[in-house]
Amino acid sequence: MFARLHARTPLFGGALAAGLLAVALTAGIVSAPGFSARAAASATAAPDVDHIIDLILHHDPTLRSYEAHVVLDIRQLDFPYLHPVLNGRVYYTAPGYTVYDFSRVPSYLRGITRVEGAMGMASRWRECYAITAEQEPDAYVLHMVPKIPGEIQRLDVVVNRRTGALQHFSWTYVDSPIDNISLTQYYSIVNGYDVVTLQQSDITRHHIRAKATGTFDSFVYNVPVPTPTPTPSDPLHHCDN
Repeated sequence: MFARLHARTPLFGGALAAGLLAVALTAGIVSAPGFSARAAASATAAPDVDHIIDLILHHDPTLRSYEAHVVLDIRQLDFPYLHPVLNGRVYYTAPGYTVYDFSRVPSYLRGITRVEGAMGMASRWRECYAITAEQEPDAYVLHMVPKIPGEIQRLDVVVNRRTGALQHFSWTYVDSPIDNISLTQYYSIVNGYDVVTLQQSDITRHHIRAKATGTFDSFVYNVPVPTPTPTPSDPLHHCDN
């Protein structure tokens, strides 16, 4: 259930698009601790996966939708050291659809003006992944292996035990297990709703390294918003989006 990019990009743009894609996901918590394999290994109990998914789906249940302003800052750490800063709008629809629209992008990201995703839609996870769970003092850790072979080898997700908020995502890849995209999310209470106000990503993919930061403000709640393009009937695409 990766986001869908409306673009064809060159090598550099495609790598940066991976960072854009990682940031353009929706979930949250007031504070988000980092995830590590060591932390997952320290978990003891094996909690019920259905309980965790239900907890996620009931995070902030009165929030049906929102629109907000987003600034996405992507900094490539190796040559050619690209540093696009994108301004746009984000539209969220419960239980986890997002649409990002950027009005202007650099030429090397030409066409990436719209990003769609359903990463926060935990209601699909049982269908798309084989899931095991571990428990930490303040969080659950879900280890999710795609049921349909594709680009992703495994997705690890950290979930707040009290609120069900999605705190951290970590993707590893079939073609290069050393490649990784990680996303940490930070939420704040804004006008009574627990919404994402900061996202931070680290990207190592196809020999390109980058960091991305997304900031969000000017929220308008429970209003009509654009929804992602309907997912194709092919189950592989259904799970990718």
